[in-house]
Amino acid sequence: MSIQPQSHETVSAHSRTDHRPDYLLVGIDTEDAHPLYRTTDETVHVISDSDRTHRYDLNTVDQRINDWIEYVKVKRGFQSQHLYSSLTNSLFDAFEGDDQ
Repeated sequence: MSIQPQSHETVSAHSRTDHRPDYLLVGIDTEDAHPLYRTTDETVHVISDSDRTHRYDLNTVDQRINDWIEYVKVKRGFQSQHLYSSLTNSLFDAFEGDDQ
């Protein structure tokens, strides 16, 4: 593994080509699992007790991350959610949290 020095040029080029991170935390479900969405290959990795317990390949079942998020909401629910299937759901969750 080589370490590349970062200059203004390399940082600018990197930020133009890599517009989103490789992994996004979806949230924490009601069973304390931490699902991570891997953007580079459309997979979801579920971390529970510091181990990867499941790997879901969304492409093989012709699903998208939004479908998976909705499935988890129905089957388990979320204690906290960081990635939403739509802007509407995100806003609804934000307003619901203000009432508590």
